[in-house]
Amino acid sequence: MKKLLLSLAVFASSSAFAQVFDVASVEKLDMSATGVNYVAGISPKGDYILLTGSSLEGLVKYDLATGRRDVLSTALGAGNDAKISADGKNVVYREDKIVKGLRYTDVVDVNTTTGVSTRLLKSTRNLNAINLQGGRAMMVNGGRITQKRVAKTVSNASVAPIVSIDNRQLMITKNGTTSVLSPNGTQHSYIWASVSPDGTKVCYYVCGVGCYVSSIDGNDVKYYGILRAAQWYDNNTIVGMKDVDDGHTIIASSIIAMTLEGKSQCLTDNSLKAMYPYPCREAKKIVFSTYEGENYIINVK
Repeated sequence: MKKLLLSLAVFASSSAFAQVFDVASVEKLDMSATGVNYVAGISPKGDYILLTGSSLEGLVKYDLATGRRDVLSTALGAGNDAKISADGKNVVYREDKIVKGLRYTDVVDVNTTTGVSTRLLKSTRNLNAINLQGGRAMMVNGGRITQKRVAKTVSNASVAPIVSIDNRQLMITKNGTTSVLSPNGTQHSYIWASVSPDGTKVCYYVCGVGCYVSSIDGNDVKYYGILRAAQWYDNNTIVGMKDVDDGHTIIASSIIAMTLEGKSQCLTDNSLKAMYPYPCREAKKIVFSTYEGENYIINVK
């Protein structure tokens, strides 16, 4: 049975915030601590989440209906931007290893139904990005894209742009070619980049400055304040976190939803140090972990 506890009051609006979502509830997932308890993703259908360790080690599939856990990987780095296929049957992830003080990365696909794993890319030091499109894994390695089939049925649709971070710059791979995008200039450092579902916009964070969205060609740059680790909910809404630290530890953090018109809404109250949200538009859910390693689901209407 589904294990959900603790419906929380949601501070959906204030003088500084407007309503973006109609929030039904914020619920805590009841799960015993295993050391692999931080959310690393949610399936496109919203039927399961991925969990990883505090240092992104390991990957566990957690079924939201039954509470069943299936270990997909115990590898270092497995929780670092793992990708889930549209049907939820494949997860592609990194597998890091240290050899003579140097980090090497393999890329692995695991079938979530059978548990069978397939190594797609071996021992690279230049992995820029992983993506899943049309039944194929897309790996940008040293600026070059490699495609590997992971599903029985694949689409012949053109490959959507893929963004990545390389040497602190925002890169884009289109039509097999990787180039510098960095809409705010190469003097800045970039992080947390993603492409909108329709492939027309890029959301990213400029270190020390804040969150931005630009067109896919780097034009129309708009600033959205201190919104870290933002993810696309839909083509017009991003969801991220606003955290505060004292120089040593996180003392407060909230999940914030924001439209591209600038309307924003705080989705969690100050009783939680809510971090790293993962939205699922189809299931109308946003999952996140707290600083302490607890996990919650925000249900929106």
